[in-house]
Amino acid sequence: MVRFTESPDTDGNDVTEASDTAIAPVAFLFGAPNEQERPDRHYAGPVAVPTLDTSGLTPEQVEEQELQLADLENLVVRALARKDLSEWQVTEILAANGVESSAFEGFLTIYRAKGYVDDYAFAEREIERLHRRKGFGRSQIQRELGAKRISQEIVSDLLTALDDDDELARALELAEKKAPSLLRLDRATAERRLSSFLQRKGYPSQVVRDAVAKTLVTGTSTVRFR
Repeated sequence: MVRFTESPDTDGNDVTEASDTAIAPVAFLFGAPNEQERPDRHYAGPVAVPTLDTSGLTPEQVEEQELQLADLENLVVRALARKDLSEWQVTEILAANGVESSAFEGFLTIYRAKGYVDDYAFAEREIERLHRRKGFGRSQIQRELGAKRISQEIVSDLLTALDDDDELARALELAEKKAPSLLRLDRATAERRLSSFLQRKGYPSQVVRDAVAKTLVTGTSTVRFR
C-alpha cells in the first residue's frame, strides 16, 4: 500500500513523515456526488459531496483506493491537529503525497463537508491572531492571508469589520510600547523610526501619522512621551 508523507509547512517547520518508498502520482476519479448538509455556517443548504468513481476497477483496486483515501484523510487530520491550515495548504499536503491537482477540489469538498477546512473561518481566526495578538494592520494582514491563498473576496469581507478607530487604537498601543526605546533620540529620528515600525506592521499612512503624533510630544532638545 502507498504510504503518505506530509509536506513542510509554510513557516519552515518540517512536518514531514518519512516514506519508505517513492510516491507516484495518485489518480482519484470522483463520480456522482451525494448530498450532505454542510456543517459550517458560511454555506447554506446541502452540499454535493463527491464519491470515488470505481467503474472499471477490480475489487482489489477499489479497496486500495479506499485505503489510500483513508490514509490521506488521517494525514490531513493529524496536520490540522498540529496547526491551523488554509485549504491551499491542505492541497500542498495532498500534492506532496502524489495526488494530482485535478482531484484537489474533490478532496476539499469532502473535507469541507466534514468540517476539516473552511477558508472563511480560517481567515477569521488568522485576522484575530494577526491583528489582536501581533498588532498587524490591514495591508500586512492582506499579505499574510494572500500568502496562504485566501481569496480576496473573503479577505475584503472580513477586513471591513476592522474600523478606523479600532486600527488606530491598536497602532497607538504598539507605538506606546515602542516609545521607551526612542527616548534618547531627537524628535525627527524618533518620528522616522516609529513611523517605519508601524508601516512594517501594515498600518496605512494616516493611521501612522496620527499614532506618531499622539505618542510623541515635543520637548526641548529631545523627545518626551506621555
